[in-house]
Amino acid sequence: MTPDTLAQNLSEFLNSACDAIVLEDGAATFDLRQARYSISGEYNKCLLHLWSPERNIVRRVLDFETKNNTLRLQVQRLGQTKPSKLEICRERDRRTPTARRTARLSYQRTLRRVLERKFSGYKVQQLTTSANLERSFGPIYARGLIRQGQSAFAVLGVNAQETQASMDAALTFGILWLDFCRQSQMGKCLVEGLKLFVAGRMLRTHSRAHGTSQSRRSQMASL
Repeated sequence: MTPDTLAQNLSEFLNSACDAIVLEDGAATFDLRQARYSISGEYNKCLLHLWSPERNIVRRVLDFETKNNTLRLQVQRLGQTKPSKLEICRERDRRTPTARRTARLSYQRTLRRVLERKFSGYKVQQLTTSANLERSFGPIYARGLIRQGQSAFAVLGVNAQETQASMDAALTFGILWLDFCRQSQMGKCLVEGLKLFVAGRMLRTHSRAHGTSQSRRSQMASL
């Protein structure tokens, strides 16, 4: 395969992979949401230049293959003869479906224990990671409700093994879950706000009740 062909295929893949991560020899080295790159096919070589605030590398691309949304490159460090492997992954979460499911169920059990310990006066009425596509809830987030008498809080948590994008979106999905809980619990109890757990820490509790906006800081909890 010629250097021009390598450069063209590499460019086409990267143009559609702006959220991808780059792995070199299995270690994550670049996040293309923040990193930059350039590709050169001159002088009978295909050169890939990647840089970010943390690091800067140039690799000669020798060959490639595409598999399961991943571009696998055989590359060569400048000044070295032994090839190494570089992967550009569109799918940021590279765990197997079984590993994802196991981690989420384990986190759900851990979250339940934390809720029972930190909010001992409340009863954990429901806690699930089951998908509800009608309401746009996938299995990434553990969702639940804790209740004490007529007072209740919606609960949403995301474990540290999920992608950064999932953590960044946790508040948005938390607000959607809060709205769903208020609708489903109308006439049964007052859902005062949201307990949000992200990557091992509880963030600010957001609450809106009786037409007034309230903000309560909750206790930090390690998951």
